[in-house]
Amino acid sequence: MIIDTHAHINEEKLVDYSNEIKESLKTKLKLIICPSYNFDTMKSSFLFSQEIPQVYSALAIHPNDANEWNEDAHNFILENYSNKKVVALGEYGLDYHYEGYDKLLQERVFLSELELAKKCKLPSVFHVRDAFDDFLSLLSSNLSQFSGGVVHCFDGDISVAKKLLDLGLMLSFTGIVTFSNKEYLHEVIKYVPIDRIMLETDAPYLAPQKWRGKVCLPEYVEEVYNKVSEIKGIKREDLDEIIENNVKKFFYKVGDINA
Repeated sequence: MIIDTHAHINEEKLVDYSNEIKESLKTKLKLIICPSYNFDTMKSSFLFSQEIPQVYSALAIHPNDANEWNEDAHNFILENYSNKKVVALGEYGLDYHYEGYDKLLQERVFLSELELAKKCKLPSVFHVRDAFDDFLSLLSSNLSQFSGGVVHCFDGDISVAKKLLDLGLMLSFTGIVTFSNKEYLHEVIKYVPIDRIMLETDAPYLAPQKWRGKVCLPEYVEEVYNKVSEIKGIKREDLDEIIENNVKKFFYKVGDINA
């Protein structure tokens, strides 16, 4: 039994797969962490975590939805962060990939959510795309009382990985590591200490090569485990145990519940 640390099981694309996902939580997956990206998904992520024992919630507003960061979103987190199934703020961060992004708005919302994570004393699940320089600058200037963070879906090079690791962050890898055009990530994975790694699908997106172009399901994280096991030269059963320990240490509420 393994863990998917980042799967949007509340995404509309996965509605038709709900029974399959629930079955995988009985036979293949020990738990799933379901992040948010806008106010609606904050509410549904929280609801899923209350209804499904093996599902945990992360609450935040994604940078591409930064205009949804308002008093209602802020208060929803304050009202629910102490729930035992809310294990992080996420996913939030910076995303400069698409044309027309509002850099100043994204930075303002990022810093606001970062301060809220500190207030809640919860770790952060970061989304960073084409924005590592600004992310590193902003975070390094605001580390006081920081409760830790993981950069999800990491696809940067070793130099970026080193800077993130130097700030104490974890790095999480997706099915991208199985893509034939992303072999540079193999060297990154070799470089990153095993106790600083987490694994995810980012379902319903980024299905591993075996299912590339199809809807990604949380159970497909198995392929990510297999690939990282191969790259690191670690037995699968040993990797499974290490990743589980990493998850329980980082998402400390998960560790408390599953002690």
